Amino acid sequence: MYTIKNVSMITGIGVHTLRAWEKRYGVVKPERSPSGRRFYSEHDVEKLKLISTLNKTGEQISQIAKLSDEELKNAVGGLSEKELYPEEENKIQTSLFILKQSFDFQVQDVIFHEFESMTEELKKGSYRLKSLVNDLIVPFYEHVISSEESDVNKRPFCRTIYSLIANNLKTVLAQAIDDFQESHEKVESVSSPILVGSSGTVKGEIDALVVCIKSYLSGKEAMFIGPMVDKDMISEFIDNMDSKKVVITDRYVSFRPHPRLFDVMKELPQEKLKDVEFAVLLHRLNEMQRLEFAHSDKVEVLKSFDSMDQYFAS
Repeated sequence: MYTIKNVSMITGIGVHTLRAWEKRYGVVKPERSPSGRRFYSEHDVEKLKLISTLNKTGEQISQIAKLSDEELKNAVGGLSEKELYPEEENKIQTSLFILKQSFDFQVQDVIFHEFESMTEELKKGSYRLKSLVNDLIVPFYEHVISSEESDVNKRPFCRTIYSLIANNLKTVLAQAIDDFQESHEKVESVSSPILVGSSGTVKGEIDALVVCIKSYLSGKEAMFIGPMVDKDMISEFIDNMDSKKVVITDRYVSFRPHPRLFDVMKELPQEKLKDVEFAVLLHRLNEMQRLEFAHSDKVEVLKSFDSMDQYFAS
């Protein structure tokens, strides 16, 4: 059973609005405690989610309240993505503009505030998790990388922003995992997870977090082994999981021209490598990396976040 405050948080409908809708239109009829406190069932919450969705598209609550459960489901099922998320594109583009401008002028407080606002908009259902990642966080992250590469004096500020992005993505990943588990809780069998790790740099960690989130959004479970590739965890994964897919994120750095993935592969016994399918996300390759990967039949090289989407789809 849910309290009215819980229901408000889950559905995005204000507490006062909930009370008004119940009194005027009888949208749901929660149970009452002896003191008059409302308690909502799982069915009440699911119905209110549908009602809230239709109301956001401009439908009048007086008309929505007349619909049966089946009619509500059919009405929501027939909505396009644009109708379901009418504010999404505008809000995301506005946030991206604010983030880029604030970064260019190094106004840290505004960037922190905008990230907090993004979290609130996500809770309210203004846009989807995949849109937050693909159309807002990743473009901003790439803007920061581009700025750092063109102006080395920005590096200290960029490191602060990378930490902020990484922390935000960890929160997003936690939600992606919750959503995945909720949608698969009644499914008897789920495919074995994909193991995801990075080469040890802060950007490698961000890349790995994005890869994990994209994996969950594509309906595939992922295991994030942290900001540094660990051969022992890869070995344990190979021993205990049916899936043998391992994705490592790496970025070119001048002090380590050799790909970290090959170091890990050399540390693993050959018999364990036999059935493993490696993929590496490398946004930039130097000549040594290009040659090494060209001569490896064990590694699929991916060069962008978009290519990760294609990888998971296949």
